Amino acid sequence: MTVKTFAFGALVAALSTTAVQADEIRATSSFGPSHVLATAGYPALFARLSEFTNGAWTGNDTPSGLLAPNEMNAGLRDGISEMGPIILPYFAADYPESGIVGELSILGTDNRAIASAVTEYIVTCAECQAEFARNGHVFLGSDATTNYQFLSTRPIHSLADMQGLRIRTAGSVFTRFLESLGAEAVQMPSSELFEGLSSGVIDATYSSVADLQNAQLYDVVSAVTLVDLGVFNAAGMTNASHVLWNRMNPDEREALAHAAQYAQTIGIQSWIDNTNAARAEGESRGIEFITPDADLQAAVAAFRTEHLATVAATLTERGVTNAAEKVQRYADLLARWEVLVQDVTTAEELAELRYREIWAHVDYSTYGQ
Repeated sequence: MTVKTFAFGALVAALSTTAVQADEIRATSSFGPSHVLATAGYPALFARLSEFTNGAWTGNDTPSGLLAPNEMNAGLRDGISEMGPIILPYFAADYPESGIVGELSILGTDNRAIASAVTEYIVTCAECQAEFARNGHVFLGSDATTNYQFLSTRPIHSLADMQGLRIRTAGSVFTRFLESLGAEAVQMPSSELFEGLSSGVIDATYSSVADLQNAQLYDVVSAVTLVDLGVFNAAGMTNASHVLWNRMNPDEREALAHAAQYAQTIGIQSWIDNTNAARAEGESRGIEFITPDADLQAAVAAFRTEHLATVAATLTERGVTNAAEKVQRYADLLARWEVLVQDVTTAEELAELRYREIWAHVDYSTYGQ
């Protein structure tokens, strides 16, 4: 072999290696290595992204240690991480328009429809898009928990049973809800739930039944009162930094948005599966699942009615323009998605449905700018 032939072969090999080397996204799922985002969500996202880009893009997730959830807003803006979850209530002052969905989290009972309505609402809301752009990242969709119930250390049947109870919750809507029932709302991280319940610091948590499993509360919760009011829906679980978005062309951006739906719908399905599993395990351990008495049901319904009657005024006071119209638009989207998801049976089907109904219609040359 001549020197010239060897040099040419080496050049071809080098160019071939460069051509097949994927561009890797630096992600931070942020909730720890055992969270569904880390175990299944982000891995599915990166696998689909590689598929949709013919191997040009992949990613690597740091589940914890780099950025905590309450650091993610600035972390994405500054490029410390290129993808990660944004929990809107942590940054309420930055997202008054996008935060509308949290104020309406008492609407609906199907988390597949709720999360999809939130996604479509924010994607098609110019003011919401401007909020994310100002903070240096791009919204790529939402998930949602299953419905909240009272997980308590003693049975709650009636409105009288609620009086004076200290109940952990998150979010201003649920704080007002508990206060309307005569209970006291307590702010507490989910990591402290077991200790709070076992020590008597709190009497209950207002959470998804899945938290029996997620926080291992089987030994400290004796009853679950099924009120079916509200979810947590105010988050973007796979937001992309502008640092990442700006180095992608429109086709690559679309591939990322498409792939991101798989991470979110895996999260949605995980809440459903964990709720069902946690109820079965709870019942096997003797936890009582209670249908509330008529007076408590009436009080829950009254709060829902009063909240929806006043939410537009509350949002207007926070600076949201045309609040009543926006509330109605979200409600209409939720009604639409409640129909769309009726025949969906898997997370993969929901991901593709969300792509077809929302993301296939986005202009990726301008979206997120």
